[in-house]
Amino acid sequence: MNIMNVNASVYASSTVVQQNNTTVKENGKETTTSSTQIKQDTFFASASVSSQNTSTDNTENITYEKPKKLSAEQLKALSDQRIASFKNMVSNMLGKQVKTLNKALFEGITISPEEQQAALEAISPGGEWSPEAVSENILNMAKALSGGDVSKLELLKNAVIKGFEAAETTWGGKLPSITDETYDLIMKGFDEWAKEGTEETDKTDESKDDEIKTEKAE
Repeated sequence: MNIMNVNASVYASSTVVQQNNTTVKENGKETTTSSTQIKQDTFFASASVSSQNTSTDNTENITYEKPKKLSAEQLKALSDQRIASFKNMVSNMLGKQVKTLNKALFEGITISPEEQQAALEAISPGGEWSPEAVSENILNMAKALSGGDVSKLELLKNAVIKGFEAAETTWGGKLPSITDETYDLIMKGFDEWAKEGTEETDKTDESKDDEIKTEKAE
């Protein structure tokens, strides 16, 4: 069975009837004959026409293969790659924070008073590159990478520490005090996160104990 799909307007045809009278003179007599000519104008679609054959003879069999489960080594390699990317992001964020601080402190040939004021506001409380904002962003990234698994906290915490060390290497020495404040806030956030995880575990254990006691009572 062929199905035709036409993407165009509706087309029609028109018929024109033309009457012709012909006079013939023969043996001194005139004879008039009439003939009818029919002319049909046909309108063709100018749009593209596509045909689709639904016959099962031309149907291709498509098979899908389930994705293979990653091995333990592959999972570890993927985790290591994510941790390395996280460390680099931490280092880059600290670098931008230091650059913004430098703009706020030093008005030079390439830094206008307007740029200096904007940088000063950015590192001030509530600003984009303030210790509070940077530490919050880093902690949010760490929690997102953990997938809610508190057991990965130490791994992510070490990645942050390595990120700070990488930033120090890039800038050739100890970072300014604004990064020290950022570091302290991040470590405080990790401590609170660990505490929340411990409390959540205790609640889960207590709930299981209550269920066991209820089952025994019944």
